[in-house]
Amino acid sequence: MVLIGKINKRAAVFIAAVLLAAFPAFSLDVPALTDRVMDEAGILSGSEKSELTDYLESLDNTTGVQIAVLTIPSLENEDLEGYSVRVAQAWRLGEKDKDNGALLLVAMNEHKVRIEVGYGLEDRLTDAKSGLIIRNVITPEFRSGNYGEGIIKGVKNMGGIASDNAELVAKSVANGGNEPNDNDTLAALFFGLIFLLVWLMVIPGMTGRRHWWLPWLLFPLFRGSPRPRHDHHNDFTGFGGGGFGGGGGFSGGGGSFGGGGASGSW
Repeated sequence: MVLIGKINKRAAVFIAAVLLAAFPAFSLDVPALTDRVMDEAGILSGSEKSELTDYLESLDNTTGVQIAVLTIPSLENEDLEGYSVRVAQAWRLGEKDKDNGALLLVAMNEHKVRIEVGYGLEDRLTDAKSGLIIRNVITPEFRSGNYGEGIIKGVKNMGGIASDNAELVAKSVANGGNEPNDNDTLAALFFGLIFLLVWLMVIPGMTGRRHWWLPWLLFPLFRGSPRPRHDHHNDFTGFGGGGFGGGGGFSGGGGSFGGGGASGSW
């Protein structure tokens, strides 16, 4: 039933996009694709756009995966999913015979974001993974006003998954949202050690043999548990600028889309 519901939802999104395309006067225009990063909302700095373009060009050249970014000021009352798939279909991202394209769409006024995934990437960049990228990588940065950082990290996570490059994928995405908590691990070790030492004290008492050194070993533990180290940089690995020159025009390769991906808000 879940699979049927997912198929029906995708079919509805696709049909809505086709109907909207048939009546362009009543829908938000799709901008002509001239670059891999279409910052219509003007939220990216020059260096951020260059870093994104360089990375996306490198990804395309080495793997054939085509990812594009579109930021818009507003959806103008149009449905996010319908507009996203319409843009992806119009731009035809990805290779024609592989459908290995993806789109990251950001609508500023509505505070909404969408990852649209081509047919050929749906087995890797799944709906679930796309949702994790949005929730755990992109929107936390957006809520802090770091739009460029959120887009760069999000795109590199998308590219890392699509190209099987684990170094670019955040732990909170790779682990399916179940990233181990350092605090919980240290707490478990601490209380486990206390239990072990208490047990070692009780058993000798039951057998008539006592160890004078056990209280001295326990004393430092009760003075205070070790403070867990909280490192804000552990979640994301492999983040850095691309080393390839960007710029120039860009056009899609003929890929197809059918509504796969995920949406979110901040």
